[in-house]
Amino acid sequence: MSSSAGTTTGRSRRPGPPKRDGRLAGVRRVSVVDELVEQMTRKIVTGVWPAGTMLPSLREFAADTGTSMLTVREAVRTLQARGWVETRQGVGTVVLEVEHDGRFVPWSLGASDVSEYVEMVEAREAIESAIVDLAAQRRTDAQLTRLDELLDAMFEAGTDIPRFLAADGEFHIVLAEAAHNRILLRNMLAIRSPMRRLMANRLEAEIADRGDLVRSHADHRDMVESVRGRDPRAGRAALGRMSERARLHLDALGPADDG
Repeated sequence: MSSSAGTTTGRSRRPGPPKRDGRLAGVRRVSVVDELVEQMTRKIVTGVWPAGTMLPSLREFAADTGTSMLTVREAVRTLQARGWVETRQGVGTVVLEVEHDGRFVPWSLGASDVSEYVEMVEAREAIESAIVDLAAQRRTDAQLTRLDELLDAMFEAGTDIPRFLAADGEFHIVLAEAAHNRILLRNMLAIRSPMRRLMANRLEAEIADRGDLVRSHADHRDMVESVRGRDPRAGRAALGRMSERARLHLDALGPADDG
């Protein structure tokens, strides 16, 4: 086959970053991570970024799209969970060879699919409870420091929902990484996109009702302190409170609309 598409993977030649039409447009929608994931997926599916392409750095992506590095990092991790890209230590992020019909798009839920969102909240609580247990045993000092930084970022975001969600998304992935279990991490990566949509809706309602996100910040703080103290009980309790608020929010929305 011809190598003109830039897919050579030999050691002597490594594909450079995408150029011209490979650049991403500025992101303007509220769900910035979702739009960024969609843009990047289109580049891969249409061959603009063929298999073997080395993607730009997080900093370059953020500059090109007018988003934060937190947002770009979560978008890349979502693509990793779907099997589109792979991040290699000391090398960077590379587009993988994927079968045309083998794309994995987890939980493509409609906005009114309340019953499946309820099941997703239940699954998330089970997955992240296991993550909290293991993170309390296995976290590194560097991971704990990063959780502290993200906790500060959530506090500084105040009622700015996109900023809060960007820090929140990174927080839960770092927590999953601290568990040092790849299967739990992949499950957490897969569930983040639909959870982010639910979170955005729920946080809007919480701000309208209470005027702040103090409860959410306090629960995340309890999770960090639980991991810091290597005692998962307070972290599991905080996770339970967050899940209960999500369930109450879904109950208020009523049953799914089939019409």
